Amino acid sequence: MPELILPAPLWRRLAAAVYDGLLLIALWMVTLLLICLPLNGLLGLPPGNAINRALLLIVALGFFVWFWTRGGQTLGMRAWRLQVRRSEGVLLRLPVAVVRAMATLVYWGLVLTPAAASMIHRAPSLESLLPHVQTASIGAALAVLLSLVAARLDARRRLPQDWLTGSEVVLLPLNPFPAAPKANKSSGGKAKESGSDPH
Repeated sequence: MPELILPAPLWRRLAAAVYDGLLLIALWMVTLLLICLPLNGLLGLPPGNAINRALLLIVALGFFVWFWTRGGQTLGMRAWRLQVRRSEGVLLRLPVAVVRAMATLVYWGLVLTPAAASMIHRAPSLESLLPHVQTASIGAALAVLLSLVAARLDARRRLPQDWLTGSEVVLLPLNPFPAAPKANKSSGGKAKESGSDPH
């Protein structure tokens, strides 16, 4: 079906990412409450330790990899009729999905860096700990801007994570699996008529 190869508009990808981001935050909260906090109390670890961060990273990677390797759609992508797949049209395999998920998290880290920098700027204690945060914010903003310009010029609207893994995000039609067309009643009627014709 030609509709399956239409590239996904960037605004739809953003909308799906916001949807998935909210779901991921909910998963992180459940992980913190059910795993990280009990584990910290058991081992006497401070909040935000390396084990907690590793668990949150595993949850984020698992979220994307699970959906991308089983249908190519997260819940947000399903809501906006998007699908991620390889350029040749097949679903992502596990290693490719893991690399793409890591690249996606890095990309969204760059996207959110300017917002984080503005929040850090309002806290003098944090700003003293991160003196180069404004420079990092400008660099991140330029990198994201260049990637969006490149995606706009690309025929398949690919972002860095797509280029890196040979994947693409496509827009699915409203009904990607239409029902088989019904038999033509008029031709069936004619057949009956011809069968009943004595001549």
